[in-house]
Amino acid sequence: MKKFLFFNILIIFLFTLSCSYKPLYQKKFSGQKINIFVKSKEKYENDVSLMKLLLNEKINYRSLKPSSLKLVVSIEKTSSGLGINKDLHTYGQMLIYNVNYAFYDQSSLLSSGNLTKKASYNISSNSYSNIVSLEDASQKLISSLSENLSNIIISEKSNRKNLKWL
Repeated sequence: MKKFLFFNILIIFLFTLSCSYKPLYQKKFSGQKINIFVKSKEKYENDVSLMKLLLNEKINYRSLKPSSLKLVVSIEKTSSGLGINKDLHTYGQMLIYNVNYAFYDQSSLLSSGNLTKKASYNISSNSYSNIVSLEDASQKLISSLSENLSNIIISEKSNRKNLKWL
């Protein structure tokens, strides 16, 4: 009976200790809100608004305080033919996004750089499918670029005194 009671207490003790899981490699940025400005030379604002929305979701949290930090992002979109015909009515196009970014403090430049991503899509005689494939490729590229850019900005250690990393 004592062995059974001891065994049950041991199992309960082990389960309660193993339930407190905390991720090892996740860092949360707790400090100040980053003002994000996205610019593009394109006439259509879908890429700009999507990039700003995704960056705000990944970088800025509700509990952050306003600050003088500023992230300026410039998007350049180019499209070119691949020179490959799938059949008589379908050919390939390549879409290239070049994103230049600069991360500023009130007084100086903290970091800058550029990111480039490429995707291909097919153009056919159906105009609706052309629009859908172009928008799908654009959305996937913008999502990937915003993920990479947010990881760069969050993982960067700054010399500012009021930025805290948990």
